[in-house]
This record gives sequence, C-alpha cells and structure tokens, in this order.
Amino acid sequence: MASVLHRLFGLHKYDTTSRSDAAQVSDLPEPDRHSSPTSPLAEPAPSTLRPVENWCHPFKDMRDPLMQLTHLAKAVAGYYPLGNAGMWHGGVHFDKGTAGTLQQSSVFCLADGEVVAYRIDTHSPRTAYFDKDKTVKKPFSRNFVLVRHHLQPPKIQGSQDIPPSLTFYSLYMHLQDWAKYQQDANLARPPFWPERATFRVKQTANDARPEQPEQRGLNVYNKRNGKVIDFLPRGAEVAISGTGEFRRLESSLGPAKLLKPDGSIKGYVAARLLIYPDRKETRVTKAVNVRAEPVIAGSDNILFVLPVDSQVTVSGAGEFRKLERIDQYVHFDSLEGAIEPVETDQIVVLDQPVAIKAGDLIGHLGLYQDGGVSQPDEKLHLETFSGDDVEDFIDACREWAKRLPEKDKTWLKLPMGTPVVPLEGNNTAALLQASSKSSPRSAADLLVPKKLLDGLPANQKIHVPATSTRKARTWYHLKHLLHDADNNLLDGWVCDEPDVTSCVSPWAWDGYGVIVDYSRPKHMLASFLSTVGRLSEEERERYRAIAEKDDKGPMKTRLYEVIGRKPDGTLTADELKAALERPADAQLISQMILYKESEWFQQPKIWDALDELLGHSGSTPHLNWIAEKQRIAQMGWWREVAEKVGLPSWGSAYHFHPIGLVGFFSSNRFKFSLKVMKSIYPKLSEDRNGDLIKIADELNANLEFFKLDTPLRRTHFFAQIKQETGVDLLVEEDFTYEIGALTGLFSYFRSNPEEARRYGYKVKDGRVKENGVPMTRVDHEAIANGAYGGRTDLGNRGIATGDGWKYRGRGLKQLTGLDNYMQFQQWHSRFSGRWQDGCVDFVSNPDLLLEMKYAVRSAASFWLNNKLYEMADKGGAPDVVDLITAVVNKYTNTYGERRANFKDLWSEGVLK
Repeated sequence: MASVLHRLFGLHKYDTTSRSDAAQVSDLPEPDRHSSPTSPLAEPAPSTLRPVENWCHPFKDMRDPLMQLTHLAKAVAGYYPLGNAGMWHGGVHFDKGTAGTLQQSSVFCLADGEVVAYRIDTHSPRTAYFDKDKTVKKPFSRNFVLVRHHLQPPKIQGSQDIPPSLTFYSLYMHLQDWAKYQQDANLARPPFWPERATFRVKQTANDARPEQPEQRGLNVYNKRNGKVIDFLPRGAEVAISGTGEFRRLESSLGPAKLLKPDGSIKGYVAARLLIYPDRKETRVTKAVNVRAEPVIAGSDNILFVLPVDSQVTVSGAGEFRKLERIDQYVHFDSLEGAIEPVETDQIVVLDQPVAIKAGDLIGHLGLYQDGGVSQPDEKLHLETFSGDDVEDFIDACREWAKRLPEKDKTWLKLPMGTPVVPLEGNNTAALLQASSKSSPRSAADLLVPKKLLDGLPANQKIHVPATSTRKARTWYHLKHLLHDADNNLLDGWVCDEPDVTSCVSPWAWDGYGVIVDYSRPKHMLASFLSTVGRLSEEERERYRAIAEKDDKGPMKTRLYEVIGRKPDGTLTADELKAALERPADAQLISQMILYKESEWFQQPKIWDALDELLGHSGSTPHLNWIAEKQRIAQMGWWREVAEKVGLPSWGSAYHFHPIGLVGFFSSNRFKFSLKVMKSIYPKLSEDRNGDLIKIADELNANLEFFKLDTPLRRTHFFAQIKQETGVDLLVEEDFTYEIGALTGLFSYFRSNPEEARRYGYKVKDGRVKENGVPMTRVDHEAIANGAYGGRTDLGNRGIATGDGWKYRGRGLKQLTGLDNYMQFQQWHSRFSGRWQDGCVDFVSNPDLLLEMKYAVRSAASFWLNNKLYEMADKGGAPDVVDLITAVVNKYTNTYGERRANFKDLWSEGVLK
C-alpha cells in the first residue's frame, strides 16, 4: 500500500475542489500493543523449530552487509519504513531498480525455518483502472510465502541457563503465478510444495532397452540392486512407494511382457520354487519360468524367466500358483517428481509446516503493475516481523551478550565523531595520528563487520603494536562508509583503538530500538498531500491536526533525527532515499524496529477513512480509488493466517528491516574472497582473478549446503582440489602425452603402440610427434578416446563413439566418463531449486563444466555424495587426509602431496 498515491495520481490529476468542506479530525483509538483486542495469541512455534544457524540474502548477494543496505536505495519504490507516497511500508522492495547488479530471477529463503503458509494464484488478478475514456486492466501478484523462524543466542559454555528466544517470520510477496510453472517445465519449483503421486522417467535416464539399444530410458529391477526385468522409456509416468535409492513400482503389476490389456498380470509359477508356497506374498528361491498355463509343456508355454529372489504375490493351490503381482524396483534419482502446490487460488495454511533452510528456493518474482505505470514490473516485497514481545527479548539478549566470549563480538563500533583522516600519499600511523585532530568527523555511529576489515588489502591497514604507555591499535582505510555533518561521504583512515572504539556482539542489538507508532494511513496521507503541495492553504490548515499525528509521531521523529534536520512536516521520499545511500544512515534506519499494524491486515474502515482526502463520495465517486480499495482487499491475508501460525489476531507486529537483520547476524560467517583464493593458488597470474572470484562466489552462496561450513572441511576439500587442478587451476584434463607415457599409463595404447606413436609426442619442446609435426587437437581427441572411450566402468560406449573425448575430465574434481556426467546432472537437477540457472543438461553440453560455477558444483557433488565431510570431521591427522584421498583417487601416487597441501593450508589458517 506504500504506493497508493503514486498509482492514483499517476492516472488522474488531483482535484482539490472535489473534497467535502467538513474536516474529520477525530483520531482512531490506539490499542494497547500488549493486549489482545479480539482473541488470545495462538500457540507459539513448536519446540521442534530449531534456532536459526544459517542466513542468506534473498538473491544471494555476497557483498558486505553495508553495501546490501545501500543497494536498496536503487529500488524504484518501496523503502523501509516509508514508501514513495509517504505511507507506512513494513518491508523493502526489489524491482527493476535493484536488478542492475543482482541476479533476481529466483528468491531464496532468508534463514533456517519452516514454511507455514502460502498462496499461489493460477493467474494473478487484475485491477481495472480508468484512464481518460477507457479502462485498463493491470495485474498484481498477491502470491506469498510465509516462513516461521526461531531466533536464539548461543548457549554459554558450562552454564545450564537457557538463552532468550524469539519467534519471527519472513514474508515474500508478489511471487510468480502457477501458470508460469505449468508453461515452463525447467523452472525450478519450491521444495516445500509436495510431490504428486506420479513421477516421470528423466530425459537424462540412459539405460539401454535390451532389444533396441538405441532407445534410452530406465531399467526396472526385480529387487533393489537386482536383475533387470523390464524397461521404461524416457518420459514414462510411474507411481512409486518407499524410500532409499531404489523405490517400489506401484503403477504396474509386473513386467510389460506379462500384462494383459486390462493391466492384470498373466502367468503361473511352480509352487516348489517358492520359499513360502502357502503364503500369498512370497519369494522365488531360484530363477523360475513363468508359464502361460499351469502345466509343464513345451518352450512356447514359457512367457518369462523371473530371477532368483524376486518378490511375488500369488493365489490358488496345487503344483502351480497364479501370479497376481511381481514386485519391481526403479532407481529413484532417475525419476523426476512433479511437485505442485497443495492448492491454487487460495491461501494454504499448512497443518504440518515444512522445514526450509537458508538459501532454499522460495519462488520467483511475479508481475505487479501500479496504476500509474504503463508496464508491469517484476517485484519482490520482503518483510520480517514478530508477534512476540520484542522489547523484552532485546533486553534479555543484551544481558546475555555480556556473558558471551570475545569471539562473538563480530562488529566494530565507530562512534559518531570518529576522525576520518583524508588520504595524503604515503601515510604512516604517526602522520595519521597527528592529522586526526583536524580531520573531518563522522556524523553518525557505524557498526562495521570485522570480516570486512579483516578482508581489506594490506595497503589499507596499518597496525601499531602496543607500547609501555599505549595499547595496540589499527588504522583502516574506509572509503565512503562514514559521512560528515553535511552528509558528504568521507574517504580516509579511521583508527580502531581500545577505549575509543569497541567491538560488539549482534546479540547486544547495539543501536536498535523499538518504536511504537499508531499513525494511520489517513494521518500519513494528510502529511504527504501537505508536503507535496496537493493541499490549498485552507485545506492545509483544516487537516493540520491529522497530518501532525504522523509528522510528530515517533517514527517520523526518528527519521528526522537520522537525516539530521528539524522536524517540519516536509520529509520526502527523496530525502529518505538519499539517506539510504549513506551506509551509516542506512544502518540507523535498519535498526528501527517498528510496532505497527501490518499492511496485510485488511480493515476496510482504515482505507474508507481516506475517502474525504481523496475527494471520493457517493455523489462524486473517485473510480480509481474504488478500484484501489478492491485491490487492497484482495491483497490481505493476515486474518486468515494469523491465529493458525502464532501471529496476533489484531494485526499489529514488530517489524524488522529484513536485509538489516540478515546482514547483522550473518556478518561472522566465513567468506571466500579473492585474498583467500589467491592464498590457495598463489602462483596464478592476475588475469585469472576473475576465475578465482567466480569460484569464491559459488562457494559463498552454498557454503552450508556444500558442507564446507567448518575450517576442517574447507581445508580437506582444498587439499584435494588443489592436487586435482594443480597450481595452475586447470579445470580441463590435458592430453598432451609423450609416447612412452601413453603406453605406460593406458592399456589401450599398450595394446596398440603404433597409435601411441601416431598421436603422442617424441620431442618435448614444441610437443613434436615422430612425423615432425606438433600435436594438435586431433591428437588430443584420439588420445582421450583411446584412454577412456572403452571404459565401460565409466559408462563410455566405445572408442568409436567419441565418449572418451566428449566426457573427458573437467571441473575442479576432473569429472570423467558418461556415467559420472549423468550422475552429476541428476544431482544438479535434484537440487535445481538452489541454482539461479535451474536444470542444466551436462550430458549434451559437457563443456559447461569449464564454467567455474559448474566446475565448483561438480566437485561439491562428489564431496557430498561420498560424504567426505564426515571423514573430514575426524580431524587433521595425515591418516584422515589419506582416507579422503583413497575415495578421491585411490591409486594415485600423490598421497604425500595431498598431505602436504592440507598441512600448508591448515598452518596458514586462510580457511579458518
């Protein structure tokens, strides 16, 4: 509702003469926020909801928290806590304004929690606005997802005291319609939607039909990891049951060869070959013929041969039993389940909430078109709020934070008045100290993540050791984080010095404050109309009392304090946007916790109270305002959801700045940086920095999911990766081999030495072959096909197929062979909701693994599938490194090098 006025005045020039002369200045009653006007608060979140451990930006922005805050100033509209039209706005917007530097195709969950409610319309509704002499229908997505979270400080070591806790919620509004998912099968679907009863055989399933090897699909087995008894083509729909790698097929009573047209099964088996012949459900003790008739006759009576241990259901008595069912099993990862919302076009409140992790897919941006614009925009409205007593929680946290160890103090506080010494060539600590007294001073407090300071280049830090008379201190070069009294951003050096600056824990909630504000839309509208000159002098005086309810209210008062000027009732969206561009002010605004009525708590009387100000009456209807109120009514969801999920039924809650909250608590998270990556690959030239940054970005976006969330895990991971890629970070296998190396390493070339001489080099300088010609790509392809083409253990289909070259080693782990590419593709598709790019076909496009993000993911899939992180958790001893090496490359001669990699990385501490 923050852009109500924008929508209205974008279509119609405001006519001040259409208002009634009678001013309504009475105020609405102010409810007690600690009372329950209509009904008691619902039961709190169940104890099974674990405290948040992981946080994630909704678009996986890996920049520092301060840049994430200032980036929001780029939004077209929808700032916190005021929108463009001066109306209360409890969240932030991501739209075409923020899209320039963010990949906004997918929306991800902010923190660990559980999905409790959602709505997804098949097609978004449309509002009919009146534009001159015509009606224009404009879409507005009202789709949302509501996630419940549990926030709690860490326990105190050695204490039995229970930390304070808070239940809060994250809201994701204006999401994609269901029709878009129906139209695009490759569009990743949110993991909290349930799977429907049927699955399809994936298009990547690559088992060959026995009688038609050119046809590919999925084998059907008589038991888990058993014998093949049937085949399903790609795209075949099936129903399954059970859990694990292989699932029981429920959509068929037996192999296709034994099915009658009506789906029933035909055939008889000898009772003596059943382990329990008198039971209905039994198992065959050895391979058994399935006969068309219950008699021993010629070979034409044999329909099928069932392998040993096949599970069957039989009926009848005598020497033969009638088959009623043959149990069949399929490989689960070769199926794709069509997951769908429980219901569409209505609000769904889940009886059993669905767990969700930070970084899991929430959905995709939907279309929203304001009344005053010509085209719809893709938009996300993001909120975080709580119905608990936040003031009590913060007070308890502040006491708790006093008991936390120093390592939990992850923010450096630079107080207002901090000197910012301008750059002057070669600065020394002594010169900086001497200049600090005459330097510009910061105009606001600023909390800076220590991770940001630690990651500064060496030439932007000056450490001064302690002396007998003064404690150690550090100077940091900070660019455009602080500003002066005239709101000019400062570029210079600041000093972190004991007794002047301090480090604080996020659990101290430094700078945060609760603001209880009861101003209503009519107060805000009156203030806005006065500010933008929409009121005549007579009207300005008439509505002054209403406007001052907002202008002099606690929310606006605090905003004036942040901006740094006296409250005069003229605060504009442009001023707020300018403040959001200054990191310190953006942070101060993000620390405002607003107790206000939710935008999504639909009360018609609240909006009817605006009629007079907007010139609407029975005799002079404002048609677009009528349309707008209809839109507002359809957007609401709070009343239908609140009591079922633990929110106050009266519609008011404590609102947090969502990006501020995420950044505040995720600041201590380990982050791969260019500096970290260059420590791992110190010999790489500067022109490879782009590749290192891409690797870092991919790892940072999936740190917990890849289970690289501890120093031990990260160090073990890169001890192996560094050996696999070499110091030059090669993500593609090199087939530049000398003749003798070919015959020594590969059995094919030992059996065909003439080919080794034809393709391998003889002279090292220039890689010249026996015929005097340097090696070319043709030689590399021939070597790859000879070395790997016939490796059926890798799924390759022969030298002539070219599989050896097509599926050569690529990625950080040097993924090799058709089977491994298929397995990676299946893994990647299974978790498509995590990636911005959704489902990708690596079998048809294997060179995609040369892209760094896929090179990283291929290595991560191997790490996860083989549970190498569990081995890494055993410690840093050499035998643990060997244990992991044996899985990565059992017969390698580089065990020693990998142990050395681990030792070096661990001692350097770059991954801690």
